[in-house]
Amino acid sequence: MSTRPDTRTPDRAPAASGARPNSGWLLAAGFLVLAAAFMFTGSQTRIPTASTPVVDAALLDPGPRRTVLGDPPTVLIAGFEQRCNACHKLFQSSWDGRRPLTQHTHIILAHGINNQCDNCHAREDREQLVLHDGSSVTFSRTETLCAQCHGPVFRDWERGTHGKTLGSWDLSSPLARRLSCAECHDPHAPAYPPIAPLPGPNTLRMGTPAPDAGQHHDDRNPLRRWAHTPEHGGNH
Repeated sequence: MSTRPDTRTPDRAPAASGARPNSGWLLAAGFLVLAAAFMFTGSQTRIPTASTPVVDAALLDPGPRRTVLGDPPTVLIAGFEQRCNACHKLFQSSWDGRRPLTQHTHIILAHGINNQCDNCHAREDREQLVLHDGSSVTFSRTETLCAQCHGPVFRDWERGTHGKTLGSWDLSSPLARRLSCAECHDPHAPAYPPIAPLPGPNTLRMGTPAPDAGQHHDDRNPLRRWAHTPEHGGNH
């Protein structure tokens, strides 16, 4: 029988399960209590909201303002598509601006000194446009005709600063399309008619001011501090 002492380390007793409370459950329970407190004791202040104005969907269409004539141009007469020369080849086309129109009565000439058809339309071929030098261009090249009198605007249009680009700003993209002059301007009366603006934004900051709006402290509003600086005109 051995008399040597037992030097083995006794096994540790396993920790009792459930001795330490689960902090995750306590945190979730705390959030539930806070949510209930906010729901039943919080402020019930009503936030004023404006009614949404009704806007005609046609006013939001980004496409061309006008539908231009094709090439060759056709018009609708008695329900049938007719080419210009189908009639104009049968009689002499001459109008001095003094006699009342019997055809195309919807056209109103309001284009400066261009007060006769022959200023822009070729007299011998009504399916062509005429330039100042007597040469003709097709209806698909109306911008060439417009450029004779509107040179600066035409150059701006070529560079993209005038007019509208659809599809893509990248002109190398097949989706990009520059609208022509006649797709925005009526060639017979090119001035834009008055356009009613769409309803503006109406948010809590941009709507009707609250009764205590003037009590806001300027030193806490970065926009007001910016507006009150000397370089931006001082007080506005």
